[in-house]
Amino acid sequence: MSTTGETALHIPAGLRVGRWEVTEPIADGGWGRVYAGRDTEEPDGPAVALKFLPVSGLAPRQAERLAETARREIEFGTRAHHPRLMRLLDSEVLADTGVPGLDGAVVLVMERAEGSLQDLLDAADGRPLPEGDRLLTEVCEGLAHLHGLGWVHGDLKPDNVLIMADGSARLSDFGLTAELDGTRGTHGYIPPLGSPDYLPPERWRAPLDERGVRVRTTADVWALGVMIHQVFTGGASPFPGATFTSRASAVQEYAEGRAPLRLHAVVPEFWRALAADCLLPTHTERAAHGAGSLL
Repeated sequence: MSTTGETALHIPAGLRVGRWEVTEPIADGGWGRVYAGRDTEEPDGPAVALKFLPVSGLAPRQAERLAETARREIEFGTRAHHPRLMRLLDSEVLADTGVPGLDGAVVLVMERAEGSLQDLLDAADGRPLPEGDRLLTEVCEGLAHLHGLGWVHGDLKPDNVLIMADGSARLSDFGLTAELDGTRGTHGYIPPLGSPDYLPPERWRAPLDERGVRVRTTADVWALGVMIHQVFTGGASPFPGATFTSRASAVQEYAEGRAPLRLHAVVPEFWRALAADCLLPTHTERAAHGAGSLL
């Protein structure tokens, strides 16, 4: 997805961003574009990914939201280090680039992945992923560490689980990540964004104030439950429907007790039980099943 203001942006190969050099495009994201890059100071060093977050052409509110996304990613990336979390290597604010629309952009420099969990699901053609057990265990490890540090991911989904060259999984895209606050570190606040298929029932009714919407670690646990089902069904949601709206309606019917949770029989018994715990209908019920307890 490209956002308003970035559709005409062209980032040329060879552009220097600090010590890093752009080589080729990788993907477009909701707020930016990702390019492959190399380290000009260590030519034999590992390949990197450069995430460009341009502000040119954005409405003031969009620019503020983009700046907040960058701030969250940088803050989390500089404080959280774990083998199951994508590592932030550097960040730069561009100036005097000579490229129209690029000055003022924030660039995040990260390790480069080979693909995403969503790519594996797309290629599975409805079949279970052969290494689903290992991949889900690694997702749980990353999520447990993130929660243990007092953070909520806020946008956990297969697109944001990246697959490295060695096949290992790492959580990524921390633009909605929130640090827990409250008197006991129980919740944080994020913008009213997210991926509809992975939002827990309470998020659809969450009040919005100047801080955003309240989010808890149990929101990530719900998203994990959806992902467990998808990994063993080749991408199928546990909530039926051909559109976001119909699947959201199915979630609400389940949360209100008007429909049972139906998990596909192909999901292994161990993981089916975990998914059922993750998909308990209320925050209070899910609170007993943190990512650490699932390992």
